[in-house]
Amino acid sequence: MGKPFNYGVYGVGRIGKVHAAIVQEQGQRIVALGDDVQAAVEAAQEELNLGAVRTFNDPAEMAQALADEIDAMIIASHTKDHARHALPFVQAQIPIYLEKPLTDNLQEAFAFVESIGRDPHQIQIGLQRRYDPALLYTKSLLQAGLIGEIREIRCILRDQFPPPPTYSSRGLIIDMGIHVADEAIFFLEEFPNEVWASLHHTKGYESPIDEGGDTAFVTFTTPSGVVGRLDLSRTHSSGYNNETYIIGTRGTLHTGRFAGYPGPIHVELWQHDGTMHPKSKTFEMTYLKGDYPEFLPRFDKAYRRAHQQFRADVESGTPFAVTQNEVLDAQVFVEAAHRSALQGGKRYRLERHEDLAKYKAACLTNGLLDK
Repeated sequence: MGKPFNYGVYGVGRIGKVHAAIVQEQGQRIVALGDDVQAAVEAAQEELNLGAVRTFNDPAEMAQALADEIDAMIIASHTKDHARHALPFVQAQIPIYLEKPLTDNLQEAFAFVESIGRDPHQIQIGLQRRYDPALLYTKSLLQAGLIGEIREIRCILRDQFPPPPTYSSRGLIIDMGIHVADEAIFFLEEFPNEVWASLHHTKGYESPIDEGGDTAFVTFTTPSGVVGRLDLSRTHSSGYNNETYIIGTRGTLHTGRFAGYPGPIHVELWQHDGTMHPKSKTFEMTYLKGDYPEFLPRFDKAYRRAHQQFRADVESGTPFAVTQNEVLDAQVFVEAAHRSALQGGKRYRLERHEDLAKYKAACLTNGLLDK
């Protein structure tokens, strides 16, 4: 790696400060902070010890002022503002690390990709699971054919606590499900062809925001015949829980079974005779001090690797591994699930096309975009 990057950060709430702190610890410089809310800027300045940094409350103004001074942007504002906040920096040709998803509206997501194109050198999306050591190891075992053909996949994501009052959400499936939707696509290397879902309110749950429910079950199938499920909840009272079961014709992979939090991340490869394969392996979470978001011990290493890879790809001109194109696929997936849950489990057909116009037309035909 060359000289340290000069970063700007726009959107400095909970996850924005996580990203900013990580790049600081990696020896990078933050030269500007921005947020639509001035109080958030001031709080981030103090927390990140950036008293003298330049500050902004408008992304277009920030992009214009800093076009020749910064090497990269981190944008971690509310989901509904992602496209609006990112576009000025795309136009200024500044590489962007953008929190997931593109937007909270699929129509706007297509419009954003139409406006910036499919170029994979512009934006890396913060779907950090694609950089997680345990999940990458899991994928390597899949690619080695050690469980045979995949029959079923089940991706589980359970928070222990409700989101903070400042969180902006169109719904549990849209905002929480995007991670495991992308995870399923990443592992299977194919796109669902049918999706249906249900949303539920469980006992004793109170939240400062309304996400339509606190627990959701999303079922899907793929063209090759895989059956899948995404399990989502905000109610796992023992700690943050992210695990994945992948059942094949010759064995089963189970990654991340709950073993305390923070705790070990087991990648267990179970063979056809019921014994554990010697390639099974255990990874460790990061043991943090002080206050931190509940998901951070599990994915701290993934976030760090994602930022390192982002800078390496910027310097080398390598296409980013997870871009507006990959996250658009995940958004189509969760949009179908969200609409299904609101309509009592209606089944939605899905089609993916490389041609953006055909992709959008298929979503319109399948009832995922409003006419």
